[in-house]
Amino acid sequence: MEYERGAENLPVDTNMSTGSPNAAATHVAREDCPHLADPEWEALQRLATANGEATVATMLRTLSPTEQHGVALGFIMKEQREVAARTTVSTSSTPRVESLKFHVNSYVGREGEPLLRWLVEVDTAITARRIVDTLSKVAFAMSCLGG
Repeated sequence: MEYERGAENLPVDTNMSTGSPNAAATHVAREDCPHLADPEWEALQRLATANGEATVATMLRTLSPTEQHGVALGFIMKEQREVAARTTVSTSSTPRVESLKFHVNSYVGREGEPLLRWLVEVDTAITARRIVDTLSKVAFAMSCLGG
């Protein structure tokens, strides 16, 4: 099979049939694209895996070097966005630590009702509910007062 050199000095198959592309027409060697940096070439190889080698070979034969750089950069950026999206999804799906909701009897101050016992119950409930800020602790304790 004979090849001519196209405008970008890449091999062009002049004997291509209108049927399915043959193996020689769908492959472009690394040496044929010296203007592409290694990361760009690797990105185009991953693109060929995703979209088909014939698509990438046609693109390399028809686009200018500047456009080829743009396609490679666009694919790299797309991969990075996908990785970032997967990362945010995985961090937002971390299980929340559930707090326990202990019931605390209301303190009214009747005869024989021990204040210390009620304070221990309130403190245990605050710890179980994971209340850490002082104002919230006071508000919770006040909500347990009766009368």
